[in-house]
Amino acid sequence: MRARLYAVVVMALGILYRRADALDTPARADQPTVVIVTSSAVEAFEEAVRGIQRGLGPAIKVVIVDLASKSQPSANLSGKEIRLLISVGNNAFESAAQFGTAPILATMLLRADLAGTRLRAPSDVVALDVPLGDILARMTSVMPGKTRAAIIRNPDANSVPQNTLAAQAKTAGMTLKVLDCPRPEKLLQLFLSLRGQVDFVVCPPDGTLYNSTTVRPLILASLENRLPVIGFSESFVRSGAVAAVYPDYFDVGSQAGELARNYLAGGNLPLNEKPRKLKVAANPRVARLLGLRIPGRNDSESGIVVIE
Repeated sequence: MRARLYAVVVMALGILYRRADALDTPARADQPTVVIVTSSAVEAFEEAVRGIQRGLGPAIKVVIVDLASKSQPSANLSGKEIRLLISVGNNAFESAAQFGTAPILATMLLRADLAGTRLRAPSDVVALDVPLGDILARMTSVMPGKTRAAIIRNPDANSVPQNTLAAQAKTAGMTLKVLDCPRPEKLLQLFLSLRGQVDFVVCPPDGTLYNSTTVRPLILASLENRLPVIGFSESFVRSGAVAAVYPDYFDVGSQAGELARNYLAGGNLPLNEKPRKLKVAANPRVARLLGLRIPGRNDSESGIVVIE
């Protein structure tokens, strides 16, 4: 499955029931029930769940289904009691439907994860996909003056038309080369073909191309050829990417929780939402090796997470 960066191997299925009084609010018979399906094995998912709880507020009864828990079910819910299901991650979305026929609000996954699914479609998605234009706009502050960008993508996972991507780059004041790479075996060759042609290469989230097997040689090639890589997570930056742009996972959860609260109050669920708040991580040590200067620890107002 694509984008396995955001998936976990489920070892056991258990249900953790967090009573409403755990949220400092007494349970009431008229409280709507929301089931959050997640996995505590993934730190980013835990951040998102905290955000969901913040967005939902105290007036909603919350049941959390933890796919990583070995505990036995401690609460039985009938499908009629559940007003909304919120899935956090790929595996959670696959499991959510078993908890009833309530609408599913899916989050902490990529839109490509939903393509071709045999499961019922979610009623709303707060996906982790970050538009290329948003990434490039943030690179103007991380690497000022660098305007020649490239992206290496799997066309099966990222089917945005090239002219659309080029228009996004133009809005950010940049030119763009788009290289399609359907197989990881071609990744390094395509990357090296960009030497001297671009200032940096964007690597979008896609576990088929960017994984533990391919990232290390890619980073070595980046350093040897002084061609910066822009990743999609803090861990990518720790591995040697010069920078990364990725969603604020707590805020993604808050966004989903607010949408859920609006729905429970009689509103509609929108079709698709993108992250409204992004983070930027940068590695000044790698930047120096590449002959670049990016904001360091003293740039407190830069909004950049500095990783060294």
